[in-house]
Amino acid sequence: MLGLDRNGRIDLPNRRASELLAMAPHALIGEKLTDILPELQEPMELARNSTPGRPVEAQIRLTVQGETRTLFVRIVIEQEAGQVQGYVATFDDVSPLVSAQRKAAWADVARRIAHEIKNPLTPIQLSAERLKRKYRKEITTDPHVFETCIDTIVRQVDDIGRMVDEFSSFARMPAPTMRDQDIVDICRQSLFLQRNANTEVVYDFVGPETPLVIRCDGRQLSQVMTNLLQNAHDAIEGRREQAEAEGRSPDEEPKGRIGLSIEADDRHVRIAIQDNGKGLPTAERERLTEPYVTTRKKGTGLGLAIVKKIMEDHGGSLHLDDAPGGGALISLVLPIETLETASDKPPHGEAG
Repeated sequence: MLGLDRNGRIDLPNRRASELLAMAPHALIGEKLTDILPELQEPMELARNSTPGRPVEAQIRLTVQGETRTLFVRIVIEQEAGQVQGYVATFDDVSPLVSAQRKAAWADVARRIAHEIKNPLTPIQLSAERLKRKYRKEITTDPHVFETCIDTIVRQVDDIGRMVDEFSSFARMPAPTMRDQDIVDICRQSLFLQRNANTEVVYDFVGPETPLVIRCDGRQLSQVMTNLLQNAHDAIEGRREQAEAEGRSPDEEPKGRIGLSIEADDRHVRIAIQDNGKGLPTAERERLTEPYVTTRKKGTGLGLAIVKKIMEDHGGSLHLDDAPGGGALISLVLPIETLETASDKPPHGEAG
């Protein structure tokens, strides 16, 4: 809440409003509200001309210290003997509510897309593959073009299929099935698959040599690791594409490198994935975890939304930061309900 004088200058700030504006209470006193929040220029004008006791309401987006919030603002005029004495402005941070509404709406969209698109994909792919088998030897004019076109159809259908799978995963995310799982092994296996698929990138692993067992859904956390490692690889490819667009040779770019590390204390385990790709955007970074918000040309914008949902279901958190020297640093923090060093299990080595 902020109390304003008849000229719209702040004369009574409170602590919560100061926190939302990232300013000390004493620094707010005497400042004009519309100078601090130009977005409230129109609501303040409406308040000046409004009926006493009838609030003027507005919803604004406010970016403070790199974090964007959605605020619901209510301004009430105070009069005495027909004269304006001041105003009271109250602020409610409705960012979680707005985000939840967006997720619910997009989940419905995802269900519809998945249902409408998935059915014809299999017959398209099977038909293309059959054409290639049946007519490959009969095509004498430009057989290379024929095979290239068929392969393009199959590849694009595969890409669409993966997108539909992401739509389905987001729309029908099941509740996690919690069991004691070795988080080190889950991370190693995910890293092993990515290392084999992307041999041009160097993958590093730093973590415990012994099992680290926590209560989690192993399948869902494997999906989290796959999404984040794939994002890291895409960011490295994006850096090369950016270099080419700027007239520089992609081969002169540093070799792609992705690191995965695991640290644990008595209460939490922290998993960090760091890459030397093109990095994360500065503006509205927190919106990257909302459905269909993406910086990639071919991205669905669902990967980080799925990761965040899984982390929330596990009582954990997701953090998006800049890596030292460039690139992205994505951190997962999970609570440890069961932590043990399983001495009766055989030690497992590097997964690749």
